[in-house]
Amino acid sequence: MNEIDTAIAHVQNGDYEKGMAILKQVAQTADDDTLFNIAQLYFEWGRIPEAKDILERLLVKHPYDSNLVLFKAEIEIDDDKEEEAIDLLTKIHELDENYLSAQLLLADLYQLQGLEEAAESRLKKAYKMAPNNPVLSYALGEFYRTSGQANHAINYYKDAMHAEELEHEDVMLKLGEVLSLNGQFEEALIYYKKGIEQHQTLDGLFGYGVTAYQAQKYQTAISVLEDLKTMDPQYSTLYPVLAGAYKEEGAVEEALQTLESGIQLDEHNERLYEEAAQLAKNASKYDEAVNYYQELLRISPDNEDALKSFALLRLELEDYEGIIDLLGSRNDDDPELNWFLGKAYFEEDDMEQALKVYENANANFAEDPGFQKEYGEILWQLGKRDKALSHLKQSLALDPDNNELALFVERIEQDF
Repeated sequence: MNEIDTAIAHVQNGDYEKGMAILKQVAQTADDDTLFNIAQLYFEWGRIPEAKDILERLLVKHPYDSNLVLFKAEIEIDDDKEEEAIDLLTKIHELDENYLSAQLLLADLYQLQGLEEAAESRLKKAYKMAPNNPVLSYALGEFYRTSGQANHAINYYKDAMHAEELEHEDVMLKLGEVLSLNGQFEEALIYYKKGIEQHQTLDGLFGYGVTAYQAQKYQTAISVLEDLKTMDPQYSTLYPVLAGAYKEEGAVEEALQTLESGIQLDEHNERLYEEAAQLAKNASKYDEAVNYYQELLRISPDNEDALKSFALLRLELEDYEGIIDLLGSRNDDDPELNWFLGKAYFEEDDMEQALKVYENANANFAEDPGFQKEYGEILWQLGKRDKALSHLKQSLALDPDNNELALFVERIEQDF
């Protein structure tokens, strides 16, 4: 066993300092090839300064060795010195054997800096030089996928999906993802299925399940997402999709149980509460729906959509006191919420409070016949007959087919 192998053995056996000491001693008299190997070990073990020091010594002797330049650039990237890495990589000539590798690294760096056009330019230039290189095809697929251009990524992934050197990259799953993002759900399912057979990843299963749901293959979605839940029950984004698939299959109890399981794991996930409340409401499980809305508003009191949905549920249940408790203490500028509150006061015969709310909200509902009718009825009961008739007639003008209101207005006018 040579000295480098001995150093590696010490590190692998937990005697890190001993291994480092041996490498340091060897590096003092080593030839260039050995120094390069030592630098690689330093880099692998996270000893960036030592690796960089050796590379700089080697580059003084071999300034045009692109293997050294490429390795030094990788070290600079790992050391968060992107500009230094770019400076090194741009010096590699296009006739050099490492030119394509340099372009791949440059593209990654430019994309990290938000320079999308520069990154794309580097990749496409390299691709033109080697159009049959699957690594470049894959790199272009990755670029377009991560930059939100799924439609451009599809063919590049297809060119790369059978390359042996890319087997570890889950190309099939990524192809399924971009096809799904592009709305090609049926074709996406084919590649997701193949990809999952090769490598069952959590994100792959989730993408497969979501795509099956979008393709209305609800049984497939349920099967796949249940597998994902078994593998990692903490994968909280699966629960609303799985519940949705159960709901579409008419399995309301399973859907509610799924959402409840998700809530138990992620008690601050607003979407789970919203889905559970709506599902419970649709299933006429009103007490459960109320509880879900109350919990949602407890963790997110400023959720206006949830507040409106809860107030509407209270209104449908004719729980007018509940609406007043929910909205009465709020200083809310939302016209719809104010109307709900006004309705509640009206139904509870608190006409003075109802009038205040309707007066404030009137400008927002000048073209709503229902609001104008209710406003007129409040005014009528408070003895404000002229103003009441004005709003009732305005409601009738907006809804001339309301025969009952038309007869009422006619009687009022005759009394006058």
